[in-house]
Amino acid sequence: IVLHHTVSATESSVFNWWNQDGVKVAVAFVIDKDGTVYEYFDPKYWSYHLGGKISKIHNINSIGIELVNEGCLTKLENDFHWFNNKNKYVGEVYEFNWRNNNYWATYTDKQFDSLVQLLKLLTNKFNIPAKVCSHYNYDINLLENFSGIISHCNVRADKTDISPALNLNLLQQKLGE
Repeated sequence: IVLHHTVSATESSVFNWWNQDGVKVAVAFVIDKDGTVYEYFDPKYWSYHLGGKISKIHNINSIGIELVNEGCLTKLENDFHWFNNKNKYVGEVYEFNWRNNNYWATYTDKQFDSLVQLLKLLTNKFNIPAKVCSHYNYDINLLENFSGIISHCNVRADKTDISPALNLNLLQQKLGE
């Protein structure tokens, strides 16, 4: 399972972008900020979601989940902005220096709870270890040597999703309950 975030503020904006972009990128699930889980297609099927030079087989053998989240933020005077400073951010900010960024949009508690429930369902249904890669470092070898739940940033050095605003250790703890 590969965790992503949308770099958007709503589920509908990412769905609309996927439909108009023409790149043919998607994930099976999107979790909105209010915790609503949207299933775009049955996860027994696959889509391209890893990008870059990652082989087709890794896309086929993984399930993508997106959390609606603005991603990295830029501080301009007293406000935070996202998506190349085009949009003003409204929400809590997580401060952590990682991948040349200092500020991150937070994930909501409702998203986190829904993510835990969805991961429990998927790991059980598809016999995937409920083991979370506990770091945000790039390590392309995870695609070959790790079974469980990773973040997009683990396999793409140019990506910042999932950001450090998501507590991976707490996620692992909750999956163990």
